[in-house]
Amino acid sequence: MNNELHTLPPASTEPPSTRHYPDSTNRTTCPKASPVLPKLTHNRAGVVLSVSSLVEDHHDLQRIFEGTSWVTYKARSCREALAKIAQKQPDVVLCEASLPDGNWKQILEELARGLNPPYLIVTSRLADEHLWAEVLNLGGYDVLAKPFDSLEIYRVVGFACQRHQEPNNRMAQH
Repeated sequence: MNNELHTLPPASTEPPSTRHYPDSTNRTTCPKASPVLPKLTHNRAGVVLSVSSLVEDHHDLQRIFEGTSWVTYKARSCREALAKIAQKQPDVVLCEASLPDGNWKQILEELARGLNPPYLIVTSRLADEHLWAEVLNLGGYDVLAKPFDSLEIYRVVGFACQRHQEPNNRMAQH
């Protein structure tokens, strides 16, 4: 029996879009935890729009965000998502890769036309290196694998909300 003490490496503080996930499909769902959310600027809660035709995605995200200061909205299609983006002005859009009336690329294209567009995070059961590279190369923020990992959602969405609320980061993109 080996009596060596094994420790976990420190958590990364890098924004998610600068890290590489070699095998994001092997993640498991964490139990509900008391999240440590990144500090948001301007004392404003993060606003998140969940876009998926899958009812279970909305239920999972509602459970994850329950008890946080984040304001969440949901949409089931591209058309509904674009209308809610115009109305609610979210910091982050969590978008299922495939939707009944389009896909994440169409939403990203529409977001790029706006002033101070929200960050787009693509969600998929088939999250792999190819999807991750495509999302980042086309201007998306990150990819999250399903089933959702609560702590990963808090971290990635928190960093995206924080960056979106910092005017200097957004103005540099225009």
